[in-house]
Amino acid sequence: MEQNNSSHKSSYKEYMQAFLDYLRRPKTVFDLKDRAKAAVIIGLVIILLQMVVENLIN
Repeated sequence: MEQNNSSHKSSYKEYMQAFLDYLRRPKTVFDLKDRAKAAVIIGLVIILLQMVVENLIN
């Protein structure tokens, strides 16, 4: 009783597109706050790493 569902199989590209759409669309206000905090933290880490590298070069 094996069925051929080849017409219903999703490609890897479709999965990735759906996942990226999910990540872009915040669900609640808390998601927006968390994403903003993460962006600020990543920005600070980049700035600190840049300062460390500049001090090591000099």
